[in-house]
Amino acid sequence: MISIIVPVYNVAPYLPKCLDSLVNQTYRDLEIICVNDGSTDDSLRILREYEARDKRVNVLSRENRGISCSRNEALEIAQGEWTMFVDSDDWIDLNTCQSALDTVLQHQADMVMWAYVREYGHKSLPKRYLEKATIWEDNIASLHRRIVGPINEELRHPDTLDSWGTIWGKLYRSSHIKEKEPIRFVDTKLIGSAEDVLFNIAYIGRIHKTVYLPETWYHYRKGNSYTATYKADLPEKWNRLYTKIAQEITKQQLGEDFNQALNNRISMGIVGLGLNELYATTSYKQKKGRIAYLLNRSIYKNAILNFPTKNLPFHWNIFYNFAKHQITLGVYFMLALIKSIIQND
Repeated sequence: MISIIVPVYNVAPYLPKCLDSLVNQTYRDLEIICVNDGSTDDSLRILREYEARDKRVNVLSRENRGISCSRNEALEIAQGEWTMFVDSDDWIDLNTCQSALDTVLQHQADMVMWAYVREYGHKSLPKRYLEKATIWEDNIASLHRRIVGPINEELRHPDTLDSWGTIWGKLYRSSHIKEKEPIRFVDTKLIGSAEDVLFNIAYIGRIHKTVYLPETWYHYRKGNSYTATYKADLPEKWNRLYTKIAQEITKQQLGEDFNQALNNRISMGIVGLGLNELYATTSYKQKKGRIAYLLNRSIYKNAILNFPTKNLPFHWNIFYNFAKHQITLGVYFMLALIKSIIQND
């Protein structure tokens, strides 16, 4: 059995498409655990309708506590030998479960991961981490480290930083999640985001073989952007995230390249933090001052000073030269340009 875990919060317009893609999978031995996280729209009613029609659908409903708590609650009751996560405004191809299961069984792997399509409504853009099928076994430490962050020539593609660590687009062997110290998601109220990265760092530290396929079976709906709303406490939350990643590196006794990967993740995180400041309802002068403050904080200043930029794309290189030399106006200008590009996507 495959357990598919779906956290749900106020996604009524998109939920039927997601659920249809699950109940109509060509592989039938599924349990579909949907956790309604205190939705105030029609999401719960839609979930109950699917639950009444298909006995494989199991709906849990409770007050709002966040996406990590929803996934953790589902993990507590999941019975499948394999586990998959799907976000409730996304969907998967109908052959996804069968193809993923065939792959892990064929290779006797502990995890299979695949590419995805960014769905913008008016266009669909595929996103592949790699262009060809890849197996990590003796070299699985390189995948483990890649989840933490890119190093060396991997920095030629900084836009894939978050793609590697997603919880969706993967099939997990449940026994490794349920070991004597079960893996659970850290609440995003504590770390802001990247709870899936922490989960994957813990999980890959327990396994021996992973397969990647370039097939785009997962459809990731863009538009409900987490970054579009200003979050005053995001820098402190991300500091806690980086601390937890560092603790996991120490706990698992991982190599120095993991520390460099984390340093690079912290450096690249300044883009997200800077964009967050641009969404604040404050004056240009105040935004510029906040960006200067972030650039001067020791955690980011030290990371950027130790950030190797030679492999970065040209425009990223310009950005980090501005950042290294504390040229706040240049950093602000480039962040404004990135924001404009995002809004026009």
